[in-house]
This record gives sequence, C-alpha cells and structure tokens, in this order.
Amino acid sequence: MAFETTIEKEVAVEGVGLHTGNKSKVVFKPAVAGSGIKFVRVDLPNRPVISADYNHVATGKAVRGSTIALGEAKVHTIEHIMASAFALGIDNLEVEIDNNEPPILDGSANGFARAMLEAGVKELGAQRMYLTLDEPVVYTSGKTTISAYPSDNFEIDCTIGFDHPYISHQQLSIEVNKESFLNEIAPGRTFCFDYEIEALQAAGLAKGGSLDNALVIAAAGIHNKDPLRFQDEFVRHKILDLIGDVYLAGRPIKVKIVADKPGHNHNINFVKEFIKAAKPQY
Repeated sequence: MAFETTIEKEVAVEGVGLHTGNKSKVVFKPAVAGSGIKFVRVDLPNRPVISADYNHVATGKAVRGSTIALGEAKVHTIEHIMASAFALGIDNLEVEIDNNEPPILDGSANGFARAMLEAGVKELGAQRMYLTLDEPVVYTSGKTTISAYPSDNFEIDCTIGFDHPYISHQQLSIEVNKESFLNEIAPGRTFCFDYEIEALQAAGLAKGGSLDNALVIAAAGIHNKDPLRFQDEFVRHKILDLIGDVYLAGRPIKVKIVADKPGHNHNINFVKEFIKAAKPQY
C-alpha cells in the first residue's frame, strides 16, 4: 500500500526565466493530502492559486513550454518542476512564485530535483491513487504519435527525429523512478537550433536564453563550450518534458508511454485523451 506524500520543509530556488527573461524566486512548501501540485502567484493581488492540471493549461500557449492559467494569472514553463515532483513521488506541493515563470537554471531539472530532495519527502495519511489503463490509448497528430499501454510501472520509450545533419534520430527507453530520473533524465538540458533563435525572440520567447541554460545546435555540433552530458542528451530532455507534461493528469500514473516526436502541445493533448480512458487504482 502506497501513501500520498509532500515535502518535509520549505526550500527555495531563484534565477531567470527562459522565455520571459524575468527574475523569479520559487518556494516549495509542504501541502496537505489531496491538494495536488498548486502554483501560487504571490506577486499578484489575492495571491491566485493555479492547480497544475490539464484543466488549467493555457490553450495554444504550450509551444516551447507548458503554461497554466487561472483568469489572467499565468505561470509559464512549469514542466521541469512537474517532472521532478512526479519522479520523486511528490503528490502534494505548494509552489509559491513571485513572477510568471520559474527560473530555467542550467536548462535541466537538476536544480529543482535536488532542492526537493533537500526538502525531504514525507508520507501523509491518505492512500495514493494511481491512474492506470485497461486498454491502450493512441494519440496521433501530423508526424507525432503518443501511445500509452497498461503497465505496472511508469515507462517511456521516446523517439525524436529532425531533418538536420547533426541530430537526425535519437531513441531511448527507460523505466522512470527516482534513481533513473536523477541520474539519467534530470540532467538533460533544453535545446534549440541556432537558426531558430531569431524567430523565437521575434515571437517574444527565449528572452532569458543563453549558452549557460540551453544547448544550441549548429550544423556540425553544439555552440556550447560545455560538452554534452550524454550522447543522446536531446531525447533525454524530451523525456524530461514529457514526464512533466504527463503529470498534468493530476495524479501519478502507471503506464508505458511510446512517444514518437513529442512536444508540449501534443503531450497535453495526449493527456486529455488518456484521462478519458484512465482507471483509478489504489
């Protein structure tokens, strides 16, 4: 029998947001059983509380990150926080934030995961409910297919592909748990192609991006001085993002996901399809 969890003590992380360029401080705080993951915009009047679930995803905004909203209050690029909470088995968490985007840190989930570990994880009195499947769920749109199959664990088999001389195809299959996430997935950094930067900035994105917090891919390699952390770091980051987006289902999940060319919009649309078929299981 598994029980719901939260963190034992407060812990804070601060830095600059990837897309907005805004400085922000995030404070992770313990939360009661049944409350889930909630973001609190402490900089706004009445401190609006936004539940991190598929019902609060800002439609059309999940292009280079996943955004949740309640009225005019928004929090952008929450996927690295969500992935860390999922993989560390944290069911309930209050995330206070004093701006509209968490810090990107080094472009990976390492900083958030380590902060949550530092805070400690404790059990609460409520029994944990998982979302499971009796039958497969398949989401397809354009060149993207994301499928989920019944499983006793949470597994991801992810393939990415680009028409690019340096990164054309990568694939990785992994069972996601605390250890595998910390060692194999959390260190994977966000990335973009050098020819995308001007268009991203013209669209009001990547204002806080730099070679310190993103891998920038050129025709023959990366522009960054620091080497890749893994030869297949790009697909590992896609898995990281997918874990975070899947946690927008609102509860921990036991399925095997097979994803071909995933991305934030597709991930969230997949979650909405998954929810229709998901079965609660204690």
